[in-house]
Amino acid sequence: MKEGAPMAYEAFCAAANVPAFNQPWWLDAVCGVGGWGAVVSSNHKEDAFAAWPYCKKSKWGLNLLLTAPLTPYMGIWRSPGYEDMPPAHQFTFDRQAMPGLAKGLPPHAAQIQKLSPATWNWMPLSWEGYQAQLRYHFLVEGLSDEAGRYRQLNRSVKSAIKQGDKQLVLERPASVSALAGLIAYTFDRQGLQAPVTTEVLSRMAGAVADHGTGQLLLARHKDGTLHSGVYILHTQGISYAISAGNGPGSRASGAFPWLMWQAFRESAPYSHTFNFCGSTMPNVAPLLNGFRARQVPYFEVYRARLPRATPLLQYLI
Repeated sequence: MKEGAPMAYEAFCAAANVPAFNQPWWLDAVCGVGGWGAVVSSNHKEDAFAAWPYCKKSKWGLNLLLTAPLTPYMGIWRSPGYEDMPPAHQFTFDRQAMPGLAKGLPPHAAQIQKLSPATWNWMPLSWEGYQAQLRYHFLVEGLSDEAGRYRQLNRSVKSAIKQGDKQLVLERPASVSALAGLIAYTFDRQGLQAPVTTEVLSRMAGAVADHGTGQLLLARHKDGTLHSGVYILHTQGISYAISAGNGPGSRASGAFPWLMWQAFRESAPYSHTFNFCGSTMPNVAPLLNGFRARQVPYFEVYRARLPRATPLLQYLI
C-alpha cells in the first residue's frame, strides 16, 4: 500500500481507465501542487490494481479529505479488466481492495468524497465506518443526432432555445474571468459563497489547454450583457459541464437552456454523451429533466473519525 505517492498514481493512471479530471495534472491545477494525494494498492506481485485520489484541505484546524474543486467525482479506480468481470468477481475485488485503500489514507478528521457511478458497491467502505448519500448525474446521450435530440426536449426548453436564437450570441473567449463573474453572481444572489475562485478556474483551464480538451462558452445578449457561461471538459467520450453561471436577465432571455443546447452542438465532435454533472436542488433538477436527461446514481461517501461529528458532515453535504 502506498499513500500520497504521485509517481505511483501517475503510473497507475497511465495503465488504467482514469478520466482527465482525476489525472495528476488536473489535481495539481485544482488542488494545488502538494494539495492532493492518492492511495495506490498493489497485489502480491507489486502490480498496482486500485487507487483512490483525494484533495487535502484544512478547515477549522482540521485535516479534511475531499473531492477536488471543479471535479465531478474522484476514484475509486481499478485496474483494466474490472469492467469485464462478472458482478460476483467485482464484489470480491472490491472486498479486497477498498478496506486497504481506506486504511492507507493519511490522518484526517473527516472525509467527504463523490465516487464514480461505476462504484456501485460501496459496502466494503461501510465496514470501515463510512456512510453514504445517493446523488445523481444527469446525462444526455446521442449528441450526434441533433434532430432526434431536439424532438425529445420538452416544450419550455424548445421555447427558450427559440427565444435565445433571437437575442443571444455564442462566444468562445480565452479568459475565464467572465465565467468567474457569472458564477459569483449566481451564488451571491442566493446568499452563498462561490465554490471556486477565478485563480482556480484559470489554473484548471490552463492545465486543460496543455493536457486535455475543453471549451469555454458564453451567451451574450444583443444589448452587450453576459447572460450565461459554461466550461466543458471532453474526456473518454463524455463532455462534462464542469462549472456554469448565470447573470442578470438570463431567465428572461432563456440563456441557460439556449447555452446548453449550444454546448450539445459544440460537444458532438468529441463525445457521445453530455453530463450536466447533476443537481438534487428542486429548482435545478426539473430544468435538467426538460432536456430529457437520464439520471445516473452515484454515491457520496463520508466518514468522521469522531462519531459525534457525523451529523456535522451530513449537514455539510
